[in-house]
Amino acid sequence: MFRALALALVLAGCSGAGGHTAWQVRSVTLDARNRPSADMLPALRAMGLTHITLVQFGFQRDADVPVIRMQPDARWYSESDRGARELAAAADSLGMGIIVKPHLWLGRYSTEGQSRSSIGYTSEAEWLEWESQYQELIMHYALLAEEIKAYMLVVGTELARSARERPQFWRALIGQVRQVYSGHLTYAANWWDEYEHVTFWEDVDAIGIQGYFELSDVPDPSLAELAGGWRKYKSDLKQLATETGRPVLFTEIGYRNVPDAAAKPWRWPSRDEIGRVAPDDPLQARLYESFFENFREEPWFEGAILWKWTGDRDRRRNMLDFSPQGKLAEDVIRRGFGGAP
Repeated sequence: MFRALALALVLAGCSGAGGHTAWQVRSVTLDARNRPSADMLPALRAMGLTHITLVQFGFQRDADVPVIRMQPDARWYSESDRGARELAAAADSLGMGIIVKPHLWLGRYSTEGQSRSSIGYTSEAEWLEWESQYQELIMHYALLAEEIKAYMLVVGTELARSARERPQFWRALIGQVRQVYSGHLTYAANWWDEYEHVTFWEDVDAIGIQGYFELSDVPDPSLAELAGGWRKYKSDLKQLATETGRPVLFTEIGYRNVPDAAAKPWRWPSRDEIGRVAPDDPLQARLYESFFENFREEPWFEGAILWKWTGDRDRRRNMLDFSPQGKLAEDVIRRGFGGAP
């Protein structure tokens, strides 16, 4: 009863009536190879964003090799510590906050082989070696998050095997992070076969979920069909929020402008689609509209980080990607976040 009351108090006033949401977190992941133009962050603020999310990477060769390479001086601007500091200052001047979200990248820097969920080991010695290196990675970003006064730090992303088999490590890590970082914490669990198995939700401030839920395999689904797809997921999420006394935050949610985006929203772009798959901007927009319609008024829902927004002005080669920029979905997001027309 106390947890349910605490959740209600935390989220009181966070659901907006009418056409837009008043979620605590209205964010996009900013992916910028170079420093964005001076007008990009003001434009995002005008869309109704409250936060900018930055992803930094630790690199691991294989899931069964317990060696993590940090890259705080990454050449990719938004992934570097320098970029985080400069973007945080720019965001703060506009009244926006920063969310720091480290990821582990497996193998080569490509879209292949991203099975972070399978990282795990057969011996205790290997587990301890990996945990020591992962702790070093996260503590680095915890200190950076405190320095730039980040609103939230994501302590882990899609590390399902570790979260399931080594919960004591995560509880200890969260405790260590809280000694140096004073902001909010979450863990980003996968939508499929992970978030319901995490046992340390009460140690963080929000239930983080990578929200690529499969909604409909019907060709060109309607809003009503998409709402039907959301129904069971919403029921399960509400129950988890009530049981833990923690709000749900979609640490990622996004849709490509392709015909199978409702059936396989998690599917990454591939080169063989170029010239073969026709863009479906209306479906991408409808998926975002369904998302806002189904979560706008939920008091247990804290908000969402949309995947993703690129800092690259020349986006012609990426028109089948997750970004809503220059597509019908951009206006849907602006309305949903309560931005200026």
